[in-house]
Amino acid sequence: MASSPTYILIHVFGTVRDELDRADRGKRTYSGWLRQYVAETPKRLTEIAYLLDQLTENGWKVVGSPYDCDVMLERDVSREQAEQDIRRAEFWDRLVQIASADDDGHIVWRDHPEGAPSRRRPPTREQGS
Repeated sequence: MASSPTYILIHVFGTVRDELDRADRGKRTYSGWLRQYVAETPKRLTEIAYLLDQLTENGWKVVGSPYDCDVMLERDVSREQAEQDIRRAEFWDRLVQIASADDDGHIVWRDHPEGAPSRRRPPTREQGS
């Protein structure tokens, strides 16, 4: 049986709005948070570049992301196999810090983050859009 592809989604730029929503509200001033965010951004980009190198060396390919501020990678293996391979390559702990998890908290997505748009039928006129 052929395995279906799995995906890894990495949020790259992180719009300030998303980061503000994610930040622990009320514990810091916005100006303090912004200074820290700006200071961390170069480190995050360096880490993303490292992880992309590791993932592509391990058979992942970068595919178009549904969101312009994300990088999406795809590989034709089961989630279990993908997770084992990444753990064996010893960058799992770093990936967990950077990649976006699915609704169940998995770093390796079993389903396309957009719900496999290529297979979805457009709605009929009666159903509306």
